[in-house]
Amino acid sequence: MTEAEVLSTHVDLFNGALKSRAWDQLAAIYSDDYTLVRPDGSVLSKEEVLTDLRVGGLEFKEVEVADVKVRIHGDAAILTGVSRTVTSRQAKETTSHFRFVAVYVADRSGPRLVHFQSVSLAD
Repeated sequence: MTEAEVLSTHVDLFNGALKSRAWDQLAAIYSDDYTLVRPDGSVLSKEEVLTDLRVGGLEFKEVEVADVKVRIHGDAAILTGVSRTVTSRQAKETTSHFRFVAVYVADRSGPRLVHFQSVSLAD
């Protein structure tokens, strides 16, 4: 696993799947024991995240990533950065600005996302 593979997986595949609502592609990127820690401290599993996206109607309109750094440690990669997103749920649009940590592990099919955590930033 290289820095370029991790960046491509996160920016092109992961963020692309969120924007295009490609839930099967997203499910393939998430590891089976994936966890999401939201800025409010709530924790969701892979299935809870996918259900929220599919049934809850969360739609990602824009995802911008900046200040990205990838550190490789054996079969694991830690990606940090800053993101601005525009989402919509039930026709209510929300803009978010946050710093994130994404942890990827090497898999036969490529990097798999095992953990994503973010903290809100002031605009």
